[in-house]
Amino acid sequence: MSDNSILVIKGALKDYAWGKVNGLQNWVAKTDQPQAELWFGDHPSGKSINKKTNKELSTNANFPLLIKLLCANEPLSIQVHPDKQTAESGMSDFADSEKILSDDNGKDEMLFALEEFQAFAGVESKAKRDVVFKMLFEKTNAKELKEVLATDTFFDAADIIFEIDKTKISQINKEVVDCVKKANYPAKAISTFEKIVIKYPNDPGVLVCLLMQFHVLEKGHAIHVSPGTPHSYVQGLAVEVMTTSDNVLRMGLTNKYVNIDAALSLVEEKQIQVLSLPTNDGVHVYKPESDFELVAVDNATYQSRDTKFVGVLNLEGETKIVDGSTEISLEKGEVALISNIDVKVVVTGHAVVARTV
Repeated sequence: MSDNSILVIKGALKDYAWGKVNGLQNWVAKTDQPQAELWFGDHPSGKSINKKTNKELSTNANFPLLIKLLCANEPLSIQVHPDKQTAESGMSDFADSEKILSDDNGKDEMLFALEEFQAFAGVESKAKRDVVFKMLFEKTNAKELKEVLATDTFFDAADIIFEIDKTKISQINKEVVDCVKKANYPAKAISTFEKIVIKYPNDPGVLVCLLMQFHVLEKGHAIHVSPGTPHSYVQGLAVEVMTTSDNVLRMGLTNKYVNIDAALSLVEEKQIQVLSLPTNDGVHVYKPESDFELVAVDNATYQSRDTKFVGVLNLEGETKIVDGSTEISLEKGEVALISNIDVKVVVTGHAVVARTV
């Protein structure tokens, strides 16, 4: 790809078990298997296909952003992502000094809901979490829960939780659903805890979820999951825009490898806010505290300005990329990767624009 160019690509499908069967069939052929993510970019773990040549993109040097369609049918692992500085260091495993990150890019992401999306993300207030942990302590008399009540941070509380004996964790987890009900958690949060207790009855991650904020994003809402933000996506359909990285450190609710000490060392103690905008002009800019932004375009025209990189995903209808006398039409589920060109994006339907700022 030249320094000034437009490249049309098709996504790389990921069939992770937590995906919904044919959940992304609006944008990719049915497989009758879980369809979890569709990657648009050139990361080595999921290179997209050049529409013109029908070959994989060759490097991960050109495109600073990765766009994904994500369809979660059950909770993903509790995880955190590293920042750029940490990723460049490679980050060594605390136990054996082996490097544990897959690439040298930090992972900063925004999730934009295409339908209702449920997620744990960010650190819950001590006041709210303590209501449930007090009930759990009263029910189980587990001394570790009393120690959790004495902590002020996610890090300290989670550090205690992960040291609790598995047998005791199982006993405590059995009481979680009853306690969140008595604490007047929203119905959808209660339903989520019911699901994760059934699937992970012996996992301390169930209790760690009580340390995180629970969000129900309506269609058109977004959250910014910056490096160090503990999170677990639960259920729904969304677009993710992120820096080009697949660096993930897991600490619960998974059968994959976990690295709890390394993950906890990255946690940022902060809450996050749901971003939403009025929808009367057809162009909605979601700008987190990051080097990128997400623009939702609904039956409108968007003009890019002074941008080194733009990715345009056609979600529905017709999306045209106009560069002077050049006009490129995107089919549904295709992305245009645009470098160093100010283009006009004309949308009859729905599209998402990801751009560096």
